[in-house]
Amino acid sequence: MASLHQAIAEVLPSRLDFYESWLSPKGFRATRMSLAGIRAVFSFLRQEGEHYHAVMRRSGELAASWQYQDLTPVRRSWLHALPRWLRYRAATRLARRLAAATWAQTRASVRWRGGVGSLTIRDSLFCDVRTPAPSALCGFYAAVTAASIHALGLDAEVRVDQCQARGSDACVIVVTPEQHGRGGLVTTVLLAGLAGLLSVPVAAQSPVPAARERALVMPFDNTTREPKLSWLGEGSSILLADELRASSVDAMTREERLRAFERLQVPPLATLSRATVIRIGELVGAADVVIGSMSLDEGALVLRARRIHLESGRLDPEVVARGSLADMFATYRRLATALWRRTDEDVPSATDTAPGVPLAAFEQYVKGLLAETPAGQIPFLNAAIQAAPGYTAARLALWQAYTASGDYRAARDAVQPVADGAPHEVEARFLASLSDIHLRDFGSAFQRLSALQQRAPSAIVLNNLGVVRLRAGALPPEAGWATWYFSQARTLDPLEPDYLFNLGYAYWLDGDPSAASYWLREAVRIGPTDAAAHALLAQALQAGGQAAEAARELALAQRLSSAFAALELKAGAAVVPPRGLERLKDVLEPPRSQRIDAALEMVGQRDQRELAAFYLDRGRRFFDQERDREAEAELTRALYLSPYEAEAHLLLGRIYLRTGRLREATDAFKVSLWSEETTAAHVALAEAYLDARDLAAARAEAERALVLDPKSIHAQKLLERLRQGPGAPV
Repeated sequence: MASLHQAIAEVLPSRLDFYESWLSPKGFRATRMSLAGIRAVFSFLRQEGEHYHAVMRRSGELAASWQYQDLTPVRRSWLHALPRWLRYRAATRLARRLAAATWAQTRASVRWRGGVGSLTIRDSLFCDVRTPAPSALCGFYAAVTAASIHALGLDAEVRVDQCQARGSDACVIVVTPEQHGRGGLVTTVLLAGLAGLLSVPVAAQSPVPAARERALVMPFDNTTREPKLSWLGEGSSILLADELRASSVDAMTREERLRAFERLQVPPLATLSRATVIRIGELVGAADVVIGSMSLDEGALVLRARRIHLESGRLDPEVVARGSLADMFATYRRLATALWRRTDEDVPSATDTAPGVPLAAFEQYVKGLLAETPAGQIPFLNAAIQAAPGYTAARLALWQAYTASGDYRAARDAVQPVADGAPHEVEARFLASLSDIHLRDFGSAFQRLSALQQRAPSAIVLNNLGVVRLRAGALPPEAGWATWYFSQARTLDPLEPDYLFNLGYAYWLDGDPSAASYWLREAVRIGPTDAAAHALLAQALQAGGQAAEAARELALAQRLSSAFAALELKAGAAVVPPRGLERLKDVLEPPRSQRIDAALEMVGQRDQRELAAFYLDRGRRFFDQERDREAEAELTRALYLSPYEAEAHLLLGRIYLRTGRLREATDAFKVSLWSEETTAAHVALAEAYLDARDLAAARAEAERALVLDPKSIHAQKLLERLRQGPGAPV
């Protein structure tokens, strides 16, 4: 249901409000929907002509993609390691599982004969029509099958051979693997009726990210505790990663490693066990982890390192490289060569650290990185630049230090001298544009960002151009609208919620709260714990006249963050968009699907759900024991991890109700109902209204509870109490 909702949003965005009469977020978060409602959606979609097939195809692609992403990393690795012929069978089994899960009455089976597979679906939800259809209606299953095959790195011809809607007993999807197709067919064919889907923009699709063979190089241990080598633990990680990248190994940068450590709440300078290092490598999606140590032996530098292959769990033998301190760069080059089994001739010179940068400059640079405060970093980094004026990595670090201390002019001056064609030139120009923005020199920022965009289109640069457009009083005539820049950024990186937030915000500033609400809904769909996005969506909905939904969004924003506790939406009052909320990007990084964030989220989703369930269970037990303080803390933790957990909101509301916090209880019950409509939540909200002496509202909630469950004893007793008067005993 969620994939169908998203497909309609992409293919028929102007019709989304109409279809949301049945496809409500409340429904698909509860993983259930009325059969009449879903059939109504299909009925109206079939009247949209070729758009029906486009929506079905996109919905199937999304459902298959999400199913693949929900597999554990071990399961995905195991599937990719299968022989080719077994991978085809595994892909069709994935499609069968998803087809059977779509509707409880659907039965699906897979059969392979003569190298050709068939997926048979009986009692298809899509194809249950009163009169025969002119074309097949089960494109969803064909798209699921094709996407599952592509997810496992395969190609095949996929076509609908039989369809229940055309009078057959069942729907049959035929899969012809690539080697059995005509002339090595690599294009997936669904059916002739889906040809119109080719007009769907490619950028709107969200394919499953391809695995990246990345290497994580950890800081080295200083085994001899030599004071003169205290800086070289971090320096070893930087040097070795640079050497590996120079030899075409995709080694993570120090910035990526630190961001991962920050997200995983691992101290950047802590000594970690091997088990912890392996776990970090798995979480960030690395294929290999390098650990090592350095020491001094009679004045010579001795490096020892081992490579851990995470997929196979193999630990390579220790590699040792020895050399003089003056010849440090060459020693690390030999170490990189030995770790990756290459010859010296195969490994080109590393960039930016060897040998054009003096060792003294590199030492000052690393010491600057390790200093705890910007004030402590600046002298070391200036010393590094004084020793090597062309050392661009030091200039970028100096920009960071000056920016952190609030000296934006000095920060810009630090990166201005970076020459054209120098290492990190693009990043230097980007950082200079950020300094321009902080200094409110929007004309200069626009020129720098426009020049960068002409060289290499980037979602981040486009986003910042939109921010400049919003903040600048006047720009050159060629400057586009902020909404255009944000829309282009979203097209290049559709998984980044900040671009959706900015796009919705810009539309509201342009006086279009309806469009703003649409894009802000998309932002909170991708980033459900973004309290600021929920709060802004609430205000945009209020401005658009959707007061009930606005109240629910505001309640959720306040639940996620206390920063919005004072925000109120007054009925009838004009809602003016607040200023200065646009989100500026300050780091050049790949699209979200290729970043460590995606790997962390993909691997951590299962752990997060399990942890949320753990906190919910503890909160439930504390609630039953009337240990309200402990229960509230546990339930709050559960909601931080899973903001739409209806039972957690319901239990919190009951705690508030029995401790006399009526307003908080009412809000919690409303959010619970928004997340999932249940009889228990309606009864609880009715009790809250009754305590607040709002008898009409209490009666309405109790009656709604009886509609959902006519046998509800609690709702019946509550209505009887209302008939007798608010003072009657329950």
